[in-house]
Amino acid sequence: MKTVVVGAGAVGGYVGGRLVQAGREADFLVRPGRAAQLREQGLRILDGTQAEVVDVSCVTAAELTGPYDLVLLCVKPDALAAAMADVAPAVGSETVLVPFLNGMKHVDMLTERFGAAVLGGVLKVVTQLEPDGSIRQFAPGGRIQIGELDGTASDRVHAVTRTLSIPGFSVGVPDTIIDAMWSKWVMIATVGAVTSLARGTIGEVAALEGGTGFAVGTFEEAASVAAAAGHPLGADDQAAVRALVTAAGAPTTSSLSRELVAGRATEVENVLGDLLNRARTFGLSLPRLEAAALTLRAQNARLAAAS
Repeated sequence: MKTVVVGAGAVGGYVGGRLVQAGREADFLVRPGRAAQLREQGLRILDGTQAEVVDVSCVTAAELTGPYDLVLLCVKPDALAAAMADVAPAVGSETVLVPFLNGMKHVDMLTERFGAAVLGGVLKVVTQLEPDGSIRQFAPGGRIQIGELDGTASDRVHAVTRTLSIPGFSVGVPDTIIDAMWSKWVMIATVGAVTSLARGTIGEVAALEGGTGFAVGTFEEAASVAAAAGHPLGADDQAAVRALVTAAGAPTTSSLSRELVAGRATEVENVLGDLLNRARTFGLSLPRLEAAALTLRAQNARLAAAS
């Protein structure tokens, strides 16, 4: 499938780069400055002290012509509206659009604009965009889940699965992609809240008196919102998240806590803010998640004031 990857940051750059390395036909839709950088230097993926340089094809919104078979949307939430406008010429009657964004807020925006072209998507990678534009890989490969939003089986889902099945990545089609998206949201909200409040790793929290209890309580808060929304985590997912957030010695952090420690703006509203807003509609109290959101919002406010 002829693919365009919207965004070349920590998510889009990493997944798109691996697709190109696997021989897939893929372009990057990026801003002019990023396009110039990638054309001059290539896409750099860092693993420890080693760097891989991938020669990639870039287009800007002004250069984008004709429909693509597959659109992978990999942008930050605050860039979503602009990205939707930029990528519109790439979306034809047979185009499939898979978003790899956190949370659920983007689903309504995308389906309102692009209708049945939109699938649900879950991506799990551990990467970070470095100041010089390189993509740092903290763990190899990744996990992808896709599916029709209504839960039906379709030929296009299988076609996308084949395209995304590349070395190092596991690709699956869950029974209900919306449930899978909620499960990931609960996981990243829990890990993000715990590691941001501690400004440390899951292993460091687990080593503290009451640390594992705090982590489990935070998970239970996040999971209660999913259950109230009609998408409770299954037993296996519950066990997996509990094990993740209480693992002794684990170096696990999150993009929220990494950005917090680095003094950069965070994706707090999409990961925690929207979850808290939904919790209020259900009459739920989430004190741990509220505290984490306050911490991250305070940093964002300081950065906004300084700029």
